[in-house]
Amino acid sequence: MTHPGAGWSIRHWRREDYPSIERIFKDCLKAFPWRGPERDEIIRLRQSLSANVAFVAVEKRAGVIGFLTLEQGKAYVPHVFVDEDWRFCGVGSGLLKVARGFVGRPLQLDVDVQNTAAIEAYTVLGWRERAKVGRGRNEQVRLIGP
Repeated sequence: MTHPGAGWSIRHWRREDYPSIERIFKDCLKAFPWRGPERDEIIRLRQSLSANVAFVAVEKRAGVIGFLTLEQGKAYVPHVFVDEDWRFCGVGSGLLKVARGFVGRPLQLDVDVQNTAAIEAYTVLGWRERAKVGRGRNEQVRLIGP
C-alpha cells in the first residue's frame, strides 16, 4: 500500500528495521506512564516480532515511520505505533488496512483504558468495543475492527 500524497508505503518488516521500530516504540511508551517497565515492554515487542507477521510504514527520507505486529491466526494486533511526527497522516489506518487485507477478516486489538485518544480514534474509524480485559493498572478495552 502506498499513500502518494504523504509519500509513505507499507511493506513487511525486515531485521534491519528493528532499531527504528524500537525507537518509535520507546518514544510512544513515554506517553503511557501506567505501563510496566520499558524493559518488559521491549521483551514483549521482540517476542511479537519474532513470532508473528509485522508490517512497517516507510517514507523515503524519514525511514520507518510506523509499525504493526499481527497474530495472523487470531487476527489480533498486539502492536500498532506511529512516529509522533507522522500521526494524522493515515499511517496507522493504512497499517491496519494492510493487516486486515492480509488476514481477510476484521482485526481485534486491546487499548489501555487510560489511552482515551486512541479509543476515540478507533471509534471514529468504525471500531467497536467487544469486551473489557485485564484489571486495575492493566485494564484494557478489546476492540474489533470494521
